[in-house]
Amino acid sequence: MKHTHTLRLSNRFWIALFSAAVLLCVVFIILSRQFGSHTAVISKNGTEIARINLSRVTESYTIPMDGNVILVEPGSIRMQSADCPDQICVHQGVLHDTGRIVCLPNRVLIEMVHTKDAPDAKAG
Repeated sequence: MKHTHTLRLSNRFWIALFSAAVLLCVVFIILSRQFGSHTAVISKNGTEIARINLSRVTESYTIPMDGNVILVEPGSIRMQSADCPDQICVHQGVLHDTGRIVCLPNRVLIEMVHTKDAPDAKAG
């Protein structure tokens, strides 16, 4: 009888330990996302043009790129305008944390990446 009681306590212990480990992992993921940087990478023809840490942007500015105008604002980025006929990249909206904007005719890509210590901007 004692042996069964020990086995039950052992199972409860492992369940509690596993639950605590899962909880710690979830807290770690949430905190790492909160304190990490939200970085936008802008590429033209597959070549990185700029890498912008949006959490460090304090004033809005634009980046003109051969027919496209990218609007960078504190915490967000979007395609403000494009000279392509379909305007799909403009209608893709604002990026804050995840996602990407693609302008196929002009071969421009804006992609959000999550990094720890990204530079404010890197010109190509």
